[in-house]
Amino acid sequence: MNKYKSGLRRIRNFGLSRRNFNKGLLGTAAAAGLATAGIPGTASAATDITFLGWEGYDAGLFVDSYLADNDINLNTTYIGNNDEIVSKLVSGGVGTIDIVTPYMGYIPMMVAADILQPIDESKVPNLSKIHPFFVNDPNIIVDGVRYGVPFTWGCAPMMYNTKVISSTPESWGDLFKPEYKGKVGMMDDPLGNIMLAAVIATDAEVATSLTKKQLDDAIKYLISLKSIIRLNTPSWGDLADALARGDVVITFSGWETLKKFCVDKGADHIDYVYPKEGTFAWLDTFSIAKDAPNADIDHKLCDMIVDVPAQKMIGDEFIQGITNSDAIAQLGISKDYYPYDDLDGLADRATFFAFPPLEEGSGKTTFNEWLEAYERFKAA
Repeated sequence: MNKYKSGLRRIRNFGLSRRNFNKGLLGTAAAAGLATAGIPGTASAATDITFLGWEGYDAGLFVDSYLADNDINLNTTYIGNNDEIVSKLVSGGVGTIDIVTPYMGYIPMMVAADILQPIDESKVPNLSKIHPFFVNDPNIIVDGVRYGVPFTWGCAPMMYNTKVISSTPESWGDLFKPEYKGKVGMMDDPLGNIMLAAVIATDAEVATSLTKKQLDDAIKYLISLKSIIRLNTPSWGDLADALARGDVVITFSGWETLKKFCVDKGADHIDYVYPKEGTFAWLDTFSIAKDAPNADIDHKLCDMIVDVPAQKMIGDEFIQGITNSDAIAQLGISKDYYPYDDLDGLADRATFFAFPPLEEGSGKTTFNEWLEAYERFKAA
């Protein structure tokens, strides 16, 4: 049973990791290019929309001819981690950037920093089609106001080789079975690994709200993994390679999409499971930057990314989890890679967590303290 069942809080790394996190969350970064104003459907001169997000997250905006029909140019800047969204906005991007794609755990801090603007739900009618598991996550609705449109998601399951492991693992404790020693894999993801360790090895009610002792306990657990792991890979692709080769037969953490990565490498015997202790989940959003110069068009794009055509493309071409219930029903190949048949039950197994505190004073450890503690694990 997931001990966090009482609420859907959010995170992921994964952020990726799926996301690589830096200490310089609010560090200086060059602002994105200036965008000019426009109104959807009436642009007489080319309108530039400035998009700051993950590569591929803009692809769903090209499934129909809306941009071309309205002479709209999408000026994209791809990020390497979520921190870049924050740093670009706080260092001059407000007023020049339109669409950003933060994972939901970042949204409360971005609202507090006054760098996002509310979503006008009347301009995003496809919100009504988003599955209840995703649409009203408390991280994207701050003080009753929506600041994000959730469009893609995933979790951190345990991956395992069904040729070697014939019975589905039930617990994260199975990693320590003698027969798997030296055959365990993980990915080098500070945020995700500490969160998952907190779920497994601490009494924390929220895996991103840790006391010093709880953080220490999480790090001790990660250090204990060193006696059994073979690889701590720098990327999901490397972990998929190790699974496909058979170098790794079971993992600490994972990603549903790894199953498809392995199939593409000729290894259709890699599956995943959500162990009984639970795990964490992540949810990425389309959000509108504060003072965005093209707010009407931006709302249209937020609506497009959760419409059926874009969602089907994200699901079947990128093998990412999607949120539109109508699109889920129409998925092809990717429907087998995510637990769409039991999203309500997924709440018992995977939890959305907010980001760890950035500043001292709450009595909980900050993200910088997490990064420092993670170095102890790396050095052990």
